[in-house]
Amino acid sequence: MLNYILKRMGLMVITFFVAIFLYFMFIKLIPDNHVPPIGSDNQYYENLVKKEGWDKPIPVQFAYWIRNIVQSGSFGFSKDYQEDVSVVYFSRIPATLKVNVIPYLVSIPLAILIGIVAALHKNKFLDHVISVGIIVFISVPTFVTYVLAQYLFYFRWRLVPDFKVATASEIALYGTWYGVATYIMPIVLMTIVSIPGSARTVRAELTEQLTQDYMLLAQSKGLTKRQATYRHALKNAIAPFLPGMIIGIIGVISGSVVFEQIFRINGTGGVFLQAFMSRDYAMIMLGTVFTQSIGLVAAILSDISLTLFDPRVRVGSGKIQA
Repeated sequence: MLNYILKRMGLMVITFFVAIFLYFMFIKLIPDNHVPPIGSDNQYYENLVKKEGWDKPIPVQFAYWIRNIVQSGSFGFSKDYQEDVSVVYFSRIPATLKVNVIPYLVSIPLAILIGIVAALHKNKFLDHVISVGIIVFISVPTFVTYVLAQYLFYFRWRLVPDFKVATASEIALYGTWYGVATYIMPIVLMTIVSIPGSARTVRAELTEQLTQDYMLLAQSKGLTKRQATYRHALKNAIAPFLPGMIIGIIGVISGSVVFEQIFRINGTGGVFLQAFMSRDYAMIMLGTVFTQSIGLVAAILSDISLTLFDPRVRVGSGKIQA
Protein backbone atom coordinates (compact mmCIF):
# COMPACT_ATOMS: atom_id res chain seq x y z
CA MET A 1 0.00 0.00 0.00
CA LEU A 2 2.76 2.43 0.96
CA ASN A 3 4.75 1.66 -2.18
CA TYR A 4 1.65 2.26 -4.29
CA ILE A 5 0.99 5.63 -2.62
CA LEU A 6 4.62 6.73 -3.02
CA LYS A 7 4.61 5.71 -6.68
CA ARG A 8 1.37 7.61 -7.31
CA MET A 9 2.74 10.70 -5.58
CA GLY A 10 5.90 10.56 -7.70
CA LEU A 11 3.83 10.30 -10.87
CA MET A 12 1.63 13.10 -9.57
CA VAL A 13 4.61 15.45 -9.23
CA ILE A 14 5.85 14.64 -12.74
CA THR A 15 2.36 15.02 -14.21
CA PHE A 16 1.89 18.29 -12.36
CA PHE A 17 5.03 19.94 -13.72
CA VAL A 18 4.49 18.70 -17.27
CA ALA A 19 0.88 19.87 -17.27
CA ILE A 20 1.73 23.24 -15.73
CA PHE A 21 4.46 23.91 -18.32
CA LEU A 22 2.05 23.04 -21.16
CA TYR A 23 -0.62 25.31 -19.66
CA PHE A 24 1.95 28.08 -19.29
CA MET A 25 3.10 27.70 -22.88
CA PHE A 26 -0.39 27.68 -24.37
CA ILE A 27 -1.51 30.63 -22.24
CA LYS A 28 1.53 32.64 -23.32
CA LEU A 29 0.67 31.93 -26.96
CA ILE A 30 -2.53 33.93 -26.50
CA PRO A 31 -1.92 37.43 -27.94
CA ASP A 32 -1.72 40.19 -25.36
CA ASN A 33 -4.48 42.73 -25.99
CA HIS A 34 -3.31 45.26 -23.43
CA VAL A 35 -4.15 48.84 -24.38
CA PRO A 36 -3.14 51.63 -21.99
CA PRO A 37 -6.01 53.81 -20.75
CA ILE A 38 -6.54 57.04 -22.66
CA GLY A 39 -4.66 59.92 -21.10
CA SER A 40 -2.31 57.80 -18.99
CA ASP A 41 1.19 56.49 -19.59
CA ASN A 42 2.06 52.84 -19.94
CA GLN A 43 5.00 52.87 -17.53
CA TYR A 44 3.32 50.59 -15.00
CA TYR A 45 2.67 47.88 -17.58
CA GLU A 46 6.17 48.18 -19.06
CA ASN A 47 7.72 47.74 -15.61
CA LEU A 48 5.51 44.69 -15.04
CA VAL A 49 6.64 43.17 -18.33
CA LYS A 50 10.29 43.52 -17.33
CA LYS A 51 9.67 42.27 -13.79
CA GLU A 52 7.83 39.13 -14.93
CA GLY A 53 10.09 38.56 -17.94
CA TRP A 54 7.23 38.69 -20.46
CA ASP A 55 9.57 40.09 -23.11
CA LYS A 56 11.70 36.93 -23.05
CA PRO A 57 11.20 33.46 -24.64
CA ILE A 58 8.52 31.25 -23.05
CA PRO A 59 10.94 28.77 -21.38
CA VAL A 60 12.75 31.71 -19.75
CA GLN A 61 9.43 33.18 -18.62
CA PHE A 62 8.52 29.84 -17.07
CA ALA A 63 11.87 29.73 -15.25
CA TYR A 64 11.26 33.26 -13.93
CA TRP A 65 7.79 32.27 -12.78
CA ILE A 66 9.07 29.19 -10.91
CA ARG A 67 11.91 31.22 -9.41
CA ASN A 68 9.52 33.83 -8.02
CA ILE A 69 7.33 31.11 -6.47
CA VAL A 70 10.30 29.42 -4.77
CA GLN A 71 12.04 32.59 -3.62
CA SER A 72 9.13 34.78 -2.52
CA GLY A 73 6.02 32.61 -2.78
CA SER A 74 4.62 34.97 -5.40
CA PHE A 75 2.61 33.63 -8.33
CA GLY A 76 2.87 36.94 -10.10
CA PHE A 77 1.42 40.43 -10.11
CA SER A 78 -2.02 41.07 -11.56
CA LYS A 79 -2.07 43.78 -14.20
CA ASP A 80 -5.81 44.28 -13.63
CA TYR A 81 -5.91 44.46 -9.81
CA GLN A 82 -2.34 45.77 -9.44
CA GLU A 83 -1.50 43.46 -6.54
CA ASP A 84 -0.29 39.92 -5.98
CA VAL A 85 -2.64 37.46 -7.69
CA SER A 86 -2.76 35.15 -4.68
CA VAL A 87 -4.25 37.94 -2.55
CA VAL A 88 -7.05 38.48 -5.06
CA TYR A 89 -7.75 34.85 -5.95
CA PHE A 90 -7.76 33.36 -2.45
CA SER A 91 -9.88 36.23 -1.12
CA ARG A 92 -12.65 35.06 -3.48
CA ILE A 93 -12.67 31.43 -2.30
CA PRO A 94 -15.00 32.07 0.71
CA ALA A 95 -17.68 33.48 -1.63
CA THR A 96 -17.41 30.38 -3.82
CA LEU A 97 -17.55 28.00 -0.85
CA LYS A 98 -20.69 29.65 0.51
CA VAL A 99 -22.75 28.53 -2.49
CA ASN A 100 -20.97 25.27 -3.28
CA VAL A 101 -20.38 23.43 0.00
CA ILE A 102 -24.03 22.86 0.94
CA PRO A 103 -25.09 21.61 -2.53
CA TYR A 104 -22.08 19.27 -2.59
CA LEU A 105 -22.82 17.80 0.86
CA VAL A 106 -26.57 17.51 0.29
CA SER A 107 -26.57 16.27 -3.32
CA ILE A 108 -24.39 13.21 -2.61
CA PRO A 109 -26.72 11.44 -0.12
CA LEU A 110 -29.79 12.47 -2.11
CA ALA A 111 -28.27 11.12 -5.34
CA ILE A 112 -27.41 7.83 -3.64
CA LEU A 113 -30.91 7.56 -2.18
CA ILE A 114 -32.64 8.32 -5.49
CA GLY A 115 -30.37 5.88 -7.32
CA ILE A 116 -31.15 3.13 -4.80
CA VAL A 117 -34.89 3.71 -5.02
CA ALA A 118 -34.80 3.63 -8.82
CA ALA A 119 -32.72 0.43 -8.89
CA LEU A 120 -34.93 -1.39 -6.36
CA HIS A 121 -38.02 -0.47 -8.40
CA LYS A 122 -36.48 -1.16 -11.80
CA ASN A 123 -38.94 -0.93 -14.72
CA LYS A 124 -41.74 0.12 -12.39
CA PHE A 125 -43.63 3.39 -12.24
CA LEU A 126 -41.33 5.00 -9.67
CA ASP A 127 -38.25 4.07 -11.70
CA HIS A 128 -39.78 5.56 -14.84
CA VAL A 129 -40.58 8.83 -13.07
CA ILE A 130 -37.05 9.11 -11.66
CA SER A 131 -35.45 8.18 -15.00
CA VAL A 132 -37.47 10.81 -16.89
CA GLY A 133 -36.53 13.46 -14.33
CA ILE A 134 -32.85 12.50 -14.57
CA ILE A 135 -32.91 12.65 -18.37
CA VAL A 136 -34.62 16.04 -18.36
CA PHE A 137 -32.14 17.64 -15.95
CA ILE A 138 -29.14 16.10 -17.71
CA SER A 139 -30.36 17.17 -21.15
CA VAL A 140 -31.25 20.76 -20.27
CA PRO A 141 -28.18 23.01 -19.94
CA THR A 142 -27.69 24.23 -16.41
CA PHE A 143 -27.68 27.91 -17.39
CA VAL A 144 -31.18 27.45 -18.86
CA THR A 145 -32.37 26.03 -15.53
CA TYR A 146 -30.81 28.94 -13.62
CA VAL A 147 -32.25 31.65 -15.86
CA LEU A 148 -35.70 30.03 -15.96
CA ALA A 149 -35.75 29.79 -12.16
CA GLN A 150 -34.78 33.45 -11.88
CA TYR A 151 -37.60 34.45 -14.23
CA LEU A 152 -40.26 32.36 -12.48
CA PHE A 153 -39.35 32.73 -8.81
CA TYR A 154 -38.29 36.37 -8.84
CA PHE A 155 -39.55 38.28 -11.88
CA ARG A 156 -42.85 36.40 -12.27
CA TRP A 157 -43.94 35.14 -8.82
CA ARG A 158 -41.76 37.27 -6.49
CA LEU A 159 -41.17 34.30 -4.17
CA VAL A 160 -37.52 35.19 -3.52
CA PRO A 161 -36.14 38.59 -2.45
CA ASP A 162 -33.66 38.94 -5.32
CA PHE A 163 -32.56 37.16 -8.48
CA LYS A 164 -28.91 37.29 -7.38
CA VAL A 165 -26.87 36.75 -4.23
CA ALA A 166 -26.74 39.84 -2.01
CA THR A 167 -23.46 41.73 -1.73
CA ALA A 168 -21.93 42.77 1.59
CA SER A 169 -23.27 46.31 1.16
CA GLU A 170 -26.79 45.03 0.43
CA ILE A 171 -26.70 42.79 3.51
CA ALA A 172 -25.61 45.76 5.63
CA LEU A 173 -28.45 47.83 4.16
CA TYR A 174 -31.32 45.29 4.20
CA GLY A 175 -30.27 42.99 7.03
CA THR A 176 -28.83 39.52 7.58
CA TRP A 177 -32.05 37.63 6.86
CA TYR A 178 -32.31 39.30 3.48
CA GLY A 179 -28.79 38.15 2.67
CA VAL A 180 -29.49 34.59 3.80
CA ALA A 181 -32.71 34.49 1.78
CA THR A 182 -30.89 35.42 -1.42
CA TYR A 183 -28.74 32.29 -1.05
CA ILE A 184 -31.72 29.91 -0.92
CA MET A 185 -32.56 29.78 -4.64
CA PRO A 186 -28.95 29.42 -5.90
CA ILE A 187 -28.14 26.70 -3.35
CA VAL A 188 -31.34 24.76 -4.09
CA LEU A 189 -30.75 24.99 -7.84
CA MET A 190 -27.12 23.94 -7.53
CA THR A 191 -28.20 20.95 -5.44
CA ILE A 192 -30.88 19.90 -7.92
CA VAL A 193 -28.63 20.05 -10.99
CA SER A 194 -25.90 18.12 -9.15
CA ILE A 195 -28.11 15.12 -8.35
CA PRO A 196 -29.12 13.57 -11.73
CA GLY A 197 -25.71 12.48 -13.01
CA SER A 198 -24.70 10.87 -9.72
CA ALA A 199 -28.12 9.26 -9.24
CA ARG A 200 -27.93 7.70 -12.71
CA THR A 201 -24.49 6.26 -11.91
CA VAL A 202 -25.70 4.73 -8.64
CA ARG A 203 -28.80 3.28 -10.30
CA ALA A 204 -26.79 1.70 -13.11
CA GLU A 205 -24.20 0.20 -10.76
CA LEU A 206 -26.75 -1.13 -8.27
CA THR A 207 -28.93 -2.57 -11.02
CA GLU A 208 -25.92 -4.49 -12.32
CA GLN A 209 -24.97 -5.74 -8.86
CA LEU A 210 -28.48 -7.02 -8.16
CA THR A 211 -28.17 -9.42 -11.10
CA GLN A 212 -24.83 -10.89 -10.01
CA ASP A 213 -24.50 -14.52 -8.91
CA TYR A 214 -23.33 -13.60 -5.40
CA MET A 215 -26.79 -12.16 -4.71
CA LEU A 216 -28.36 -15.57 -5.34
CA LEU A 217 -25.68 -17.16 -3.17
CA ALA A 218 -26.32 -14.70 -0.33
CA GLN A 219 -30.07 -15.36 -0.47
CA SER A 220 -29.53 -19.12 -0.60
CA LYS A 221 -27.59 -18.83 2.66
CA GLY A 222 -30.60 -17.30 4.38
CA LEU A 223 -30.36 -13.58 3.74
CA THR A 224 -33.42 -11.77 2.51
CA LYS A 225 -33.19 -9.75 -0.69
CA ARG A 226 -33.18 -6.54 1.34
CA GLN A 227 -30.37 -7.80 3.60
CA ALA A 228 -28.30 -9.02 0.64
CA THR A 229 -28.83 -5.70 -1.11
CA TYR A 230 -27.70 -3.49 1.75
CA ARG A 231 -24.88 -5.75 2.98
CA HIS A 232 -23.33 -6.65 -0.35
CA ALA A 233 -24.81 -5.12 -3.51
CA LEU A 234 -25.01 -1.54 -2.26
CA LYS A 235 -21.42 -1.54 -1.05
CA ASN A 236 -20.16 -2.80 -4.40
CA ALA A 237 -22.36 -0.30 -6.27
CA ILE A 238 -21.11 2.69 -4.26
CA ALA A 239 -17.42 1.83 -4.73
CA PRO A 240 -17.18 3.12 -8.36
CA PHE A 241 -19.06 6.23 -7.26
CA LEU A 242 -16.44 7.22 -4.66
CA PRO A 243 -13.82 8.69 -7.03
CA GLY A 244 -16.37 11.07 -8.48
CA MET A 245 -17.41 12.18 -5.00
CA ILE A 246 -13.86 13.11 -4.04
CA ILE A 247 -12.95 14.70 -7.37
CA GLY A 248 -16.11 16.80 -7.01
CA ILE A 249 -14.19 18.81 -4.42
CA ILE A 250 -12.53 20.58 -7.36
CA GLY A 251 -15.84 22.17 -8.29
CA VAL A 252 -16.54 23.15 -4.70
CA ILE A 253 -13.33 25.16 -4.42
CA SER A 254 -12.77 26.37 -7.98
CA GLY A 255 -16.41 27.38 -8.52
CA SER A 256 -18.48 27.60 -11.68
CA VAL A 257 -18.03 30.44 -14.15
CA VAL A 258 -21.60 30.21 -15.50
CA PHE A 259 -23.23 29.87 -12.08
CA GLU A 260 -21.30 32.76 -10.55
CA GLN A 261 -21.97 35.04 -13.50
CA ILE A 262 -25.73 34.39 -13.50
CA PHE A 263 -26.14 34.93 -9.76
CA ARG A 264 -23.56 37.75 -9.51
CA ILE A 265 -21.35 35.84 -7.08
CA ASN A 266 -17.98 37.46 -6.55
CA GLY A 267 -16.08 34.16 -6.49
CA THR A 268 -13.12 32.49 -8.13
CA GLY A 269 -15.01 31.62 -11.31
CA GLY A 270 -15.60 35.26 -12.14
CA VAL A 271 -11.97 36.16 -11.46
CA PHE A 272 -10.81 33.37 -13.77
CA LEU A 273 -13.13 34.50 -16.55
CA GLN A 274 -12.06 38.11 -16.23
CA ALA A 275 -8.43 37.05 -16.32
CA PHE A 276 -8.95 35.28 -19.64
CA MET A 277 -10.78 38.24 -21.13
CA SER A 278 -8.08 40.73 -20.14
CA ARG A 279 -5.08 38.39 -20.66
CA ASP A 280 -4.08 38.59 -17.00
CA TYR A 281 -1.51 35.80 -17.38
CA ALA A 282 -0.47 35.58 -13.73
CA MET A 283 -4.08 35.21 -12.55
CA ILE A 284 -4.81 32.55 -15.18
CA MET A 285 -1.76 30.54 -14.11
CA LEU A 286 -2.61 30.73 -10.41
CA GLY A 287 -6.14 29.49 -11.04
CA THR A 288 -4.81 26.72 -13.27
CA VAL A 289 -2.13 25.62 -10.78
CA PHE A 290 -4.57 25.67 -7.88
CA THR A 291 -7.21 23.64 -9.71
CA GLN A 292 -4.65 21.20 -11.13
CA SER A 293 -3.08 20.53 -7.73
CA ILE A 294 -6.47 19.91 -6.12
CA GLY A 295 -7.42 17.59 -8.96
CA LEU A 296 -4.26 15.49 -8.67
CA VAL A 297 -4.54 15.17 -4.89
CA ALA A 298 -8.23 14.30 -5.21
CA ALA A 299 -7.39 11.63 -7.78
CA ILE A 300 -4.93 9.96 -5.38
CA LEU A 301 -7.40 10.15 -2.50
CA SER A 302 -10.11 8.63 -4.67
CA ASP A 303 -7.86 5.70 -5.58
CA ILE A 304 -6.93 5.13 -1.94
CA SER A 305 -10.56 5.31 -0.85
CA LEU A 306 -11.48 2.78 -3.52
CA THR A 307 -8.90 0.29 -2.27
CA LEU A 308 -10.14 0.72 1.30
CA PHE A 309 -13.84 0.59 0.48
CA ASP A 310 -13.91 -2.20 -2.09
CA PRO A 311 -12.73 -5.54 -0.60
CA ARG A 312 -12.10 -6.90 -4.09
CA VAL A 313 -9.25 -4.47 -4.63
CA ARG A 314 -5.94 -4.98 -2.89
CA VAL A 315 -2.71 -3.11 -3.38
CA GLY A 316 0.57 -4.92 -3.02
CA SER A 317 3.96 -5.42 -4.58
CA GLY A 318 3.59 -2.23 -6.59
CA LYS A 319 0.51 -3.34 -8.51
CA ILE A 320 -3.23 -3.58 -8.03
CA GLN A 321 -4.64 -7.05 -7.67
CA ALA A 322 -8.37 -7.64 -8.06
